[in-house]
Amino acid sequence: MSKFMNNLIVSAALLSTTSLVHAEEINIRMGSGHPIGLLAYTESAHDWFAPELKKRVEERTDHTINIQELHAGQVAKVTEVLEATRDGILDVGFISMIFEPSNGYLQTFTLFLPFNSPDAKVVTQAARATFEQYPELYTSFESEHNQIYLGGACLENYGLGTDFAWENFADLEGHKIAGAGTNLDWIVGATAVSSNLNEAYQSIQSGVYEGYLSASAWWHKFKLNEVAPYFTKTDFGAQYLNAVTINKQSWDRLPPEVQDILKEMGAEWSDVTAEVCAKNDAEGLETLRGLKVEVTEISDAARKDWATALKDFPNRMAEELNSRDFPGTEVLNFYMDEVEKLGHVWPYRYEVK
Repeated sequence: MSKFMNNLIVSAALLSTTSLVHAEEINIRMGSGHPIGLLAYTESAHDWFAPELKKRVEERTDHTINIQELHAGQVAKVTEVLEATRDGILDVGFISMIFEPSNGYLQTFTLFLPFNSPDAKVVTQAARATFEQYPELYTSFESEHNQIYLGGACLENYGLGTDFAWENFADLEGHKIAGAGTNLDWIVGATAVSSNLNEAYQSIQSGVYEGYLSASAWWHKFKLNEVAPYFTKTDFGAQYLNAVTINKQSWDRLPPEVQDILKEMGAEWSDVTAEVCAKNDAEGLETLRGLKVEVTEISDAARKDWATALKDFPNRMAEELNSRDFPGTEVLNFYMDEVEKLGHVWPYRYEVK
């Protein structure tokens, strides 16, 4: 065999090996505990994140990617997504941090400030600035939970649905109102009942309680308008409660160019989900009106009365965070300042010391 032919064969073999190294098939298991479409963060995960990730990887790299979506508890309930991502059952997890009261307590800081901005875009911008100011909000995912934090996202503005009409804050006295987790502490005057949206229809129908803290879109998606035809836009605020993360071992196996795409998409997911939240909030109120729900907006006086009744709550939560060696006081004050810079006016300006 001539020297030329021998070199040609060797070169061809090297090119073949190089193409195998650079053009690999990537498999990603991605999921959450909630169904697609009921909440903004799973809606954006399915409608934007999964297809956009595939598009960018296959347009900008030599790789192909297969994405298996596993939502609605297929592999992890809402209380298990953090752990499923830690253990590699999911490569990419969309986590609702409200269901991680121990592991994600600091990351749910917006819940500690009721009557926060109702604008998901404002909340997203202010919360992202807070995460940048206090990196422990996201570095703990890697140091404690074996996963890389890619980004966060909002839930819609919270209001109050009831089976009775009310106008003044004092009108709630004697009624039973339900919520979940930390937002139970928002319920003052009325009797607070712990529950979840899956139980709300039957519980309201049977008189276990008479109202539930909810976004307007959830009220009709869970058909609660059928048993409670009153919805009040209280503006407790949009909440920055969701995270998208990737298992550390899954991350380490990815080519650098795919890691870069995931980083940029994690940052963009915040804004994409904020847009979905804003759309869902506006459409939710309109849909409820079309379903003959009596939709009202809380008066400034009632909002101030309610916020004033909660004046000690943020400071109590900051003290709890401080006792766990978190910078609770600093985080809450920084966030309040940030939303004020963006135009939010608190009905009662909390003092957190």
